[in-house]
Amino acid sequence: MRALYCMDNSGENKTTSLEEKILALTRELIAERLKSQSESPFIPGKSAIPYAGRVYGPEEVEAAVKSSLDFWLTLGGEGAAFERELGEYLGRRHVLLVNSGSSANLLAFAALTSKKIDRPIEAGSEVITVAAGFPTTVNPIIQHGCVPVFV
Repeated sequence: MRALYCMDNSGENKTTSLEEKILALTRELIAERLKSQSESPFIPGKSAIPYAGRVYGPEEVEAAVKSSLDFWLTLGGEGAAFERELGEYLGRRHVLLVNSGSSANLLAFAALTSKKIDRPIEAGSEVITVAAGFPTTVNPIIQHGCVPVFV
C-alpha cells in the first residue's frame, strides 16, 4: 500500500492511504453510475435492448483500477489468481487467459492442429466455418494453411 505522510493540525505525522481513498471513490462513482442506469425506466417500443454489452459491478472496476495503480496492464496478480481459481473449479491443471474471443479462437485452432493430439487438422484440410462471421473466425484457418469452406 502506498502511503502519504502528512502533518495534521496538531503537527503530528499521520499516514493516509492514497490508494484506499482512490478505491473508495471508485466504488462510490461506479455505484452512482449503476444506480442511474438502473433508474432509467424501460419503455416498450422505445427503449433500446442491447444485444451484448459489458457486465460489471463495483468489484470488477475496483480490481481494474487497483491493477492500473500497480501498473499491471497485462496478466498480473488478479489474472493469475483467476487462472488458478478457474483451473481448480474446472478440475484442470492448465488454464490460459487471453485478451479476446479472437485470440481464444486462434489458440483453439492452433491446438486442433497440434501433432500432440489424435487426428490433428492438417495443412490443406477443408474447414467448415460460418459465411457471416468475424474475419478472426477465418484467419486462423488460413494461417494454419487450411481452406475455409463457408456455410
